[in-house]
Amino acid sequence: MKRKVQDWSIERLMKERARISFPEYQRQPNLWSVEKKSLLIDSILQDIDIPKLYFFLAAKDSYEVVDGQQRLWAIWEFLDGTYSYRSNGSSKKFSALSQTQKDRITEYKLQVTLIENADDEYLRQLFLRLQLGLLLITGEKLHAMSGAMKELVFGKLASHKFIKNVGIPARRYATETLCAQICINSFTREKLKSFARTRFEDLLHFFKEYQHSQGKELEFFRQQEAKISTVMDELWDAFGERTKQLKNRSYILSVYLFFEELWAGQNKLSPTERRQFVDFVFKLWKRLREEIGAGFDRKNKELYTFETYLSSAPGEKYQIERRHEKLREYYGYFTRTGKIKGD
Repeated sequence: MKRKVQDWSIERLMKERARISFPEYQRQPNLWSVEKKSLLIDSILQDIDIPKLYFFLAAKDSYEVVDGQQRLWAIWEFLDGTYSYRSNGSSKKFSALSQTQKDRITEYKLQVTLIENADDEYLRQLFLRLQLGLLLITGEKLHAMSGAMKELVFGKLASHKFIKNVGIPARRYATETLCAQICINSFTREKLKSFARTRFEDLLHFFKEYQHSQGKELEFFRQQEAKISTVMDELWDAFGERTKQLKNRSYILSVYLFFEELWAGQNKLSPTERRQFVDFVFKLWKRLREEIGAGFDRKNKELYTFETYLSSAPGEKYQIERRHEKLREYYGYFTRTGKIKGD
């Protein structure tokens, strides 16, 4: 592996644009707001130093960005005229700047660290370490991983109709993070008969555990992969377009895990049972929202307890277990009475 530092003008960055690509472990593009992009352009105009870029020399005159994607898009899009630079109450596109300002931008030099002869694992580790001081969230960190679990979570499950239609934001790998939380709990429950904490370090260890499975571990992985996919098929059949109304990630995780338990007990739910389950899920959520809105006038102590399990440390193992036990209890009561417990 070799490293060398070069000065690249923005003019060169524009000319080399067709040769610059982004590996799949990178963040999603264009996460910066116009305000943040404008601040970068202002720094360039004032000749303020900005962090250097890291490129991997993948082939002759072909570069992969290891770090700096957001800065590159902010620069490229401004020169393309995609957004306006805002400063002191005015708003101007690149074409409206004076020639002096245009030259100041195109002649501005950034430091670029070029990396040669590095393998994929080294580049992923470098990417993660460069983000240590930044607001890189769980999904983005996991996206930098490789192996069978990463492919299952970010490929097969993230593209499933049920996951694609849930009402949580799709940006910054939020749905992929949900899939990772589903997998770690489904796998752990099958293997150890318990649930799992879903902090980043737990998910990272879990991804590594199933990075290169072989033998019995691979067989177990394939069985779980098939089960989770089938359960998601059943959930999509049950919820359909109403899936969009599921908007709380902790609630969706618990709904999935409880439905998986029901499905495993019967190997399939009848259409009537599916309709009853969907009715329960939405009536419970509606009552939760109503009780929260009531503030000090809330009356259902059961729902107050359940809401704390959803909002306080929701990714901790003990909270996932508590929510699961409550859902089991509430659903049993609902199937007998048609009511939400505590009302």
